[in-house]
Amino acid sequence: MRLHLLTPLFFAASALALPDPLLYARKTCGSWFSPQDGHQVALGTKQTLAEEKTIYQTLKDDENFSRLVKAIDLSDRVVSLLDDSTAGITFFAVPNKGLPRPRRPRHDEIAGNVATDDGVARNLGELVLQVEELESSPLDDDEKEHRKKVIARIVRGILAYHILPEKTPYPKLLEYSTFQTNLTLKDGSLDYEPLRISVQSRNTPPRVQVNIVSEIIRPDVAAKNGVIHVITLPLLPPPSVFQELFLVPSAFSFVTSALQRVGLTGALERRYTPGHGDKEGVVEGNPALTFFAPTSKSFERLPKKLQFYLFSPFGERALKKILQYHIVPEFILHTDYVHNATSEKDVSGLLAEMLEEHPEIDMDTCGAWGDLFEHADGYVNPDGISRRSEMDSGLHAPPPLPHKPAPVYSYETKLPTFLEDHPIHVKIEKYKINIPIPGPPRFFTKFHVNGQHVGLSDLVARNGAVHVIGKLLVPRRHKDRDGKPHPDAHEDKQWEDWEDWLPKWAMEE
Repeated sequence: MRLHLLTPLFFAASALALPDPLLYARKTCGSWFSPQDGHQVALGTKQTLAEEKTIYQTLKDDENFSRLVKAIDLSDRVVSLLDDSTAGITFFAVPNKGLPRPRRPRHDEIAGNVATDDGVARNLGELVLQVEELESSPLDDDEKEHRKKVIARIVRGILAYHILPEKTPYPKLLEYSTFQTNLTLKDGSLDYEPLRISVQSRNTPPRVQVNIVSEIIRPDVAAKNGVIHVITLPLLPPPSVFQELFLVPSAFSFVTSALQRVGLTGALERRYTPGHGDKEGVVEGNPALTFFAPTSKSFERLPKKLQFYLFSPFGERALKKILQYHIVPEFILHTDYVHNATSEKDVSGLLAEMLEEHPEIDMDTCGAWGDLFEHADGYVNPDGISRRSEMDSGLHAPPPLPHKPAPVYSYETKLPTFLEDHPIHVKIEKYKINIPIPGPPRFFTKFHVNGQHVGLSDLVARNGAVHVIGKLLVPRRHKDRDGKPHPDAHEDKQWEDWEDWLPKWAMEE
């Protein structure tokens, strides 16, 4: 599966920190920035002059960002923050060529549904287009003003998602896999915590990605009140866990179909439901969770007879309990961030304490970005050496190390699942590799759940975290003999005796 199939998804962790991306930026920015552009210069006089301007002034003075500035100018609140010389923030800026090109507005668009609230776009690129088209539309002034207010409200939220509340230069970006933004939803999503972005690094070709679909092409543009990172495409606040999976049927069609069949959609969903008549609309669904998402291949690896059983009326109860075992309710777990939505009762009493004692936690997933979800279906042994059987594509682990180093940080704990009295065991280890190559330190992270490697971690959603796994978790209370997943690529041997226990277990209360 290729990267373009993941456009609806925004978040995942990745492998190793990269060399200085300015080398990559110089190769890719040519069509976006002229050589005379001050932001094309990493160091020197023009960079020094940039430090005397705020983020807002820097963008406003650069014609390459004129369309973005139009969106910023719609919100006095955003302008005030980006122009506050006392602040210390980070802004991800999209140049003009990263936004959709203006099109000739059609008469039926202008006079029809575009003039209503329902016709307002929900992504930054389209919103900028609508603002530009509004200027030449035949609508009367009142309609234009009304529409501009609607657009401004949406733009304010989207731009807040492009802002980090702290100054975060490029090397620090590579130290962590997720960051909180300035956008907090008032509907209780993520338990009123700020929505997060994720930063991933790739080695081939060298690049740094934000939310998977956008790339940093000019890092560390200095400003008086923080730093600007220029990205290829605008960021979009993520949908719910269920909607993210539903948008990628090639990877998750089995699990989304299964969730709908057994009535568990609401456990992963978080969405606005319009009201009818005098009733106001409401936001419904689960506000905070972690989901270990099995790929479609994980279902295909099950014994054929078990596949038929689970998706038959006779196996519906078993299927529901298995899926419940993959859901951690009221708890958001990333490899570098944790939030317990049940404040009066700490889950296991371990994880939060460990994170408080070790605030330096900064983890990326183990595995280079190629065919993403094939990575999730691979298996990496505890020594960090990739094992490949007859798979078309497996997880690419870091190269074997002469001597296994001590982890920079590690923790493990048990987390309760949606299936009562069936906790899961998670273990996260972060390692630092000393490689004699210029640039920031290299790190890789090993993330296991019930002894199984998490192939793709830290997908961030509106209401939680998603970690992709290549095999279904077995909800029995005992481990395999070696406590590790079987490396067979074509059939999951952990389920080979399912007829001896699964139907009976499914009927237990």
